Amino acid sequence: MSFCGYFLTALIILEQHFSAAEISVPPAPTLIQTAVIGSSVELICQAPQGYGGVEFKLFKNRSLIQTVHLTEEQRARFMLRGKDTEKENLYCCQYGNSMFSSYVQPELKDYSPPPSPHLMVKPSSGLVAPGETLSFHCQAPPDHEKHPPETFLLLQRAKATPGSMVAPAKLVSQSLEAHFSVKTMGREDSGEYVCLYQLKQVNSTASQPVHINVIELPVPTLSLSRHEGEVLECVGSPVYLNGFFSLFRVGVLSPEATHLASLTQHSARFPVPTHYEHGAQYQCQYSVSLGNFWAYSKMSTPITLPCITGYHTCTQVSTGSTDLALFAGSVSAGVLFIMVVSLLGFAVHRHIKNKSEGRRQREQDKLWQNVHSRDHIVDLTLQRVDIGSEGFGGMLSGRPSDSEAIYDCPMTTFKNPTFY
Repeated sequence: MSFCGYFLTALIILEQHFSAAEISVPPAPTLIQTAVIGSSVELICQAPQGYGGVEFKLFKNRSLIQTVHLTEEQRARFMLRGKDTEKENLYCCQYGNSMFSSYVQPELKDYSPPPSPHLMVKPSSGLVAPGETLSFHCQAPPDHEKHPPETFLLLQRAKATPGSMVAPAKLVSQSLEAHFSVKTMGREDSGEYVCLYQLKQVNSTASQPVHINVIELPVPTLSLSRHEGEVLECVGSPVYLNGFFSLFRVGVLSPEATHLASLTQHSARFPVPTHYEHGAQYQCQYSVSLGNFWAYSKMSTPITLPCITGYHTCTQVSTGSTDLALFAGSVSAGVLFIMVVSLLGFAVHRHIKNKSEGRRQREQDKLWQNVHSRDHIVDLTLQRVDIGSEGFGGMLSGRPSDSEAIYDCPMTTFKNPTFY
């Protein structure tokens, strides 16, 4: 490269350097301490009005310790824990390539979380059966000095655990309450439920718990007893006495009979129906009253009643399987009948065709036989006639002479030849 080329390159580099130096650096942000959460301190780095960045940095004694990536926002939160909260530490922040903020010392002070909300549930008794839905209402206390809650949480407490979420968090805006709907599945949904809310990412204290009891009655058993006559006995749980027992026929919604057990019993007996169908199945269910709440058990395992000779009469009825077998047999018989008729028709058609072919062949043979019988050969030998001395006498007399034949070749003719 020539000297002029080097000179021009140097000028371009110097120009770019001085142009970059003239670019103004963004102003410094503001770093403030907003809250103390237990043993943690929250710092917020706030960019000036009209400025923002996608990257905020927190420095501890000029050493980078945290970085937050955002989408063109004006502030970022940083949490200090453990030894980072000591007063000897100095912190500053920066957004993008801005100037550094002023230093801030963490300050630990007494901290009290937001007050607890109030939790209510429907039904208010907290007694439900599996499959029913609970409706929770969580309401935060009114506080005009602070912002309204940002999020509500519903937790189910278990032993030795702080609680687990049982429903998605409710994000609210300018509201002091939230509603949760929880469908119970079984006994595992029983227990204590609490709610809380978040204010500036700080959790409030938990509400007073509400107790939920999902009543799932044990499944009863149904058996056929013949000790004191033929009866169906339905036995429930000994924990629940004085319940209503109902006998159902499988496939029928309404019970055939309902009995109330005594105050000391947890079973009921039903007489076997006088007339019933062979193979009929029965099952039972019981229910108990728990204050204003009725709990129902699941259906027992079905039993099939056999034919009981004597007092009871069972009638044979066609079941679905019998009808299916009958239908299949009918179809098979129909198919077999069609096949036999088809084979028989084919055999008859073949026989008639062969017989017709034989008759036609015989008629044809007879026709040709008749034609050949009418066809014959006539041998006409023409002999030479001497009419010299006798003149026409010999011809008139009709006697041929012993002269030499005129033609030696025979002639063939058909029946009734014509001579000229």
